[in-house]
Amino acid sequence: NTVAGKLEIAENFLYGAVQTGSLVSRVDKMETDMYGQKSSGSVMTRVDKLYNNLEGAPVNGKLSMATMMNVIEWQFSDRMSIDAAKTRLSHLETQIFGTEYASRLNRLTKAAFPNGSLTSSTVVLPKDSLIKVKFMEDINSKTNQQGDTIDFIVDDNVYVGDALVLPKGAKGYGQIKKIVQPRIFGRDARIDLDFSHVVAVNGGAVPVTVGDLAKQQAKTAAGAAGASIGGMILFGPVGVVGGAFVKGSSVTIPAGTNTYVQVAEDTSVDGVILAGSAVAGQQLDGNTQEGGPQTAQPASAVTKETAGETAAEPA
Repeated sequence: NTVAGKLEIAENFLYGAVQTGSLVSRVDKMETDMYGQKSSGSVMTRVDKLYNNLEGAPVNGKLSMATMMNVIEWQFSDRMSIDAAKTRLSHLETQIFGTEYASRLNRLTKAAFPNGSLTSSTVVLPKDSLIKVKFMEDINSKTNQQGDTIDFIVDDNVYVGDALVLPKGAKGYGQIKKIVQPRIFGRDARIDLDFSHVVAVNGGAVPVTVGDLAKQQAKTAAGAAGASIGGMILFGPVGVVGGAFVKGSSVTIPAGTNTYVQVAEDTSVDGVILAGSAVAGQQLDGNTQEGGPQTAQPASAVTKETAGETAAEPA
């Protein structure tokens, strides 16, 4: 809550590290990099403005810079980067415009959503909501070790009502919990994974786990083409089915493989309402239903006008 503390948080977000120099010079640099010019006023007021614009909670539906960066990257590339914001801005501007500009987010926002407007809405992502995820790198019982991180992403847009909460491409975090090597009597290796959380559109963490609901949903989606590894049901790209996951006595989870996880607890998220934009995805009703958990249902086109019409069904 101190001026120095807020400035350090803002610098870590924008540059990836705390900067050196006096408070005034650091604030001058941040304002120039963000807005193209320095502002007037006390250092405390200027730091509060920078902090609130970067990672603050939404006020009157206004999005923080963190949320804006996430939703713009998602719109253009179906991914949400974890790099420093300045690096992400430069990459997007060069990729889209061929050069960098002083007025940054406004120009990118108009390019990403030319026919729509963005507002923020705080919603609750219900416990046990099902999320489809995809592995981005191979995991192999021969080459990987316990404690290795696993690279996975959300593989479909997830809405609560008309608010986008988990964009397709949102990064997930987890690690390899255990690897059991091949044993006697022809028993193959086993990989156990520990899923921690996925990153919401506002940059917050949504805790996830693989429970009975996630296993059943994956089994239903996979049908006869799935494979069970460490208690999970996996399904994935063409040609990767059933026994193809097991090669000799080792076990591999290939990049591109899908499975499901479920939300571990009710989680508040500052979602984004894309007024005037139609985007496919999974949709959840924001109201908890009795008689069962809420599951993501496919939506061919979610818009501000129609997103609230499809309610979640019991698993």
